[in-house]
Amino acid sequence: MKFVYRKSEKIDNNSGDKMKYRTDMAVENMESDFKFDVDRIIHGMHFKKIKVNEALSKKIKKKPGIYYTIDQLDYRNKSREIVKLLSTVIFDFLENLNLKKESDILIVGLGNDFVTPDALGPLVINKIEVNRHLEKHPDKYNISAICPGVMGQTGMETKDIVQAIVDDFHPSLVIVVDALACSDAKRMCNSIQLSTAGINPGSGIYNFRREISKDTLGVDVLAIGIPTVSDIDSFVDMEDNYFVTPKDIDLAMDILSGIVAAGINQALRKNIS
Repeated sequence: MKFVYRKSEKIDNNSGDKMKYRTDMAVENMESDFKFDVDRIIHGMHFKKIKVNEALSKKIKKKPGIYYTIDQLDYRNKSREIVKLLSTVIFDFLENLNLKKESDILIVGLGNDFVTPDALGPLVINKIEVNRHLEKHPDKYNISAICPGVMGQTGMETKDIVQAIVDDFHPSLVIVVDALACSDAKRMCNSIQLSTAGINPGSGIYNFRREISKDTLGVDVLAIGIPTVSDIDSFVDMEDNYFVTPKDIDLAMDILSGIVAAGINQALRKNIS
C-alpha cells in the first residue's frame, strides 16, 4: 500500500483549534524535537521510552505512565531481533514490579477474531504458553490467558469480564494485548507500543469502551499494542470516518502475533538470549 502522507492535523469546527487525528500512539502526540528518556536505534529499530507525568499527560492527551515505542519493525526479516527487544522491555517491566515467585499473571487478548485488523489479541492468546492449570511447572510465574471477545459478541463490557476474573483469581499483573490505530499510516504493522497506563478498547476508531488499567482493575496493567489501522483523513482530503489497513494484513497479523506471543513467553520465563 502506497501513501501520500501529510501532517496529521485538522480543525475542530466547534472551537477552531487545531488537533491531531485519532491515534492510540502516544508518540504521535509529541513534537518532533521532543526529548525522550531513552531514544536509540537497536538492530535497525527505533526504540523510545518516556515517563509521562501529569503535566505532559495534559499536553499530549494520554494518561500518565511509562510508554515504550518500537518503530521501524522489519517483521518479515528480523522477527528474532524484534522478539529479543520486546522480551527485554517486558522483562525490565517485570523486574521493576518485583513480583514474587509463583505470582499469577493474566494475559488478555482484546479484539474480534472475525475481523483481521482487530484480531491481534485473540491471535496472540492462541500462542501463549499457559501453565496455571499444571500442578507443577518449572516457571517463575503462574500464567493464564483469556479472550473476552467484544461487546457485539458477548453483550458485556470487556472491562467487566476482565474485572470478574481479576476479582476471582487475584492476579498480580494483567498483560493486555490489542490492535491500535495510528495517525501516521507508515506505522501500521510497523510499530509496537507498550504502556503502564492501560488501554481503552476501541478508542482509536471512535468506539469508546470502558478503560482497562490499574485504576479500574486494582492491579498492575501492562498494555501491548500494534497499530493495524489508520484514519484515512490523515493522508487523504476526506471528511469521512474511514480507516484503512495494509493489503497484506493477514500475513502481517500472523507474523506479528507470533512475535508478540514469543516476546511475552520469553520474558515470563526469563529466557532472553
